[in-house]
Amino acid sequence: MNKNLELKTTPLPIIASVSRLVTRIVDRVTGDRVDVPLFVAGACVEALRCFGVESRVMYGKVAWIEIMEDHSVVWAGCWGENFHFWVATQFGEIVDLNTSVACRKSSHFSPQMKPLYSPPILWSIDVPSFYRYVPEGIAEIDLVDESDKRKFELVLEEIRKKCKPSCVEGVKNDELEFPNESILCPNRQVLDDSLETFKKFDRALSVQGIPSAPI
Repeated sequence: MNKNLELKTTPLPIIASVSRLVTRIVDRVTGDRVDVPLFVAGACVEALRCFGVESRVMYGKVAWIEIMEDHSVVWAGCWGENFHFWVATQFGEIVDLNTSVACRKSSHFSPQMKPLYSPPILWSIDVPSFYRYVPEGIAEIDLVDESDKRKFELVLEEIRKKCKPSCVEGVKNDELEFPNESILCPNRQVLDDSLETFKKFDRALSVQGIPSAPI
């Protein structure tokens, strides 16, 4: 019997391992994971499979809050003719390992504005009001470009080598290593990065408030 069936959320040691390895590996292989959300989601599903957790790549409309250089608060993301990829776990969690680095990329809607902060990596059933996810279906990874195929295979090969249950067995929560990016874990537990990015994001949000969402 799969012992994960008795759980209500992904165990924190698995969240730490998957988020750290997937973000590092995809960033290294592709140069910047912000441009390849499908790679990230596919790698996350494979990593979770290695730990016995079922998940799927989802696609649809997504919006998140970003804090701009002038400290204004705007919605960014993918809607209209654009769509985004994320992961849904067997526990009903939304997993998006790209939100924390979304500010690396200019918005489709305000390319002249430079974002300073975006929200944390999301790994939670409860989704705060500064994210919006509207699923349209389950995505299939069918890469056409040969270069993309090779990169994705390299990512999966390394994931399979490093994502092993033995790596998280007996590891205490205070010994866990997460990526150095803010991350929102189950039960709305926020782990900030060394630059206190979430603290700055949250401070601007508390002053400016959240505007009406586009989706």
